[in-house]
Amino acid sequence: MPMLGFLYENPVCLYDEFREGNVAPAFGQKEFYLQCKERMPQGKRIGHYRGDSASYQAGLFNQLEKDGMKYGITADQDKAVKSAIALIPSGDWKEPVKGCGHELAETVHCMNGTKKAFRLVVKREIRRQGGLFEREGQYFYHAVATNWLEEEKNTEEVFEVAQSEGAGREL
Repeated sequence: MPMLGFLYENPVCLYDEFREGNVAPAFGQKEFYLQCKERMPQGKRIGHYRGDSASYQAGLFNQLEKDGMKYGITADQDKAVKSAIALIPSGDWKEPVKGCGHELAETVHCMNGTKKAFRLVVKREIRRQGGLFEREGQYFYHAVATNWLEEEKNTEEVFEVAQSEGAGREL
């Protein structure tokens, strides 16, 4: 189970950790980030953090906030996230480009243990084979937790960052 931390600008691997196969991907995310941060070249700092849903943890979010880090992390679609998505008013969903096949909206969310709330930017797409997924609803969702302000990155721009997400952590 590899964990890799890359610098996005010049794809340099700052830190790698090859774990036993029975170690959960979510284990030690904050510590992994701190190891990457420690290995930065002198005089340089990590400006943004991008991670998959294994990084969706209050301890990591709090550390990133403490470090003044902007982040875009795929949200784990737990019960609280699903409830937050369900509460987004139908009029808030907007198609970014006519005919693109998906809609975007956002809400404010927090986790038990986070010191600050964050934006939860959500993309929804109609299930093309709806009859196969009747119990799961008409749409499927992808959500990104971010602390970028709307003035810094709008909903589309948050997803542009999230779409280029790879298997490792990108810093």
